Amino acid sequence: MWVLEDDCLAPDRQLRIDFKGPNPFKVYGSVGTFLRNIFDVRGKDVWEREFRWDITSEPREFFSRFIVKKSYDYWSVVYAEVIMQGKQPSDPNKDGEMTVLLRSILRTESPENTILEMSSISKAMRWLYFRTLYNDVRRNLIEECRIKTTDLAGAIQKTLGIAPETVMR
Repeated sequence: MWVLEDDCLAPDRQLRIDFKGPNPFKVYGSVGTFLRNIFDVRGKDVWEREFRWDITSEPREFFSRFIVKKSYDYWSVVYAEVIMQGKQPSDPNKDGEMTVLLRSILRTESPENTILEMSSISKAMRWLYFRTLYNDVRRNLIEECRIKTTDLAGAIQKTLGIAPETVMR
């Protein structure tokens, strides 16, 4: 199997949003909706991989990790991840803090399941196709992934009350 993975935010690996203010946890309830709407997927393609909430401390510490899977064609899939970590006071009007990390990759796989797909001729034809025609498709998908990830960052910043920077496209 051939696997090609590209960071959509290259040369950076991730976008980081730092927030200090009232009720940082309020963005948690909106992240799933943002992922579904921005990446144009159904609910089954968005899942919360991890959730931790520590009620024994004050302020209460939390950690959450969401992942979205956006399939484009037979070969290419985008995986975007939102990691939220912070401290939420029991009184939502008091200031808390949160860090949000956004990552996204384009993963292109070409399986070799059958004898025909494992043949030298098939591998050569596939290499030629990926090198000449599909390369432009992948570049466009990487750019679309980058735009969707920055749109997601803007939606999170707007929910938190942070003025997002203007993005030139």
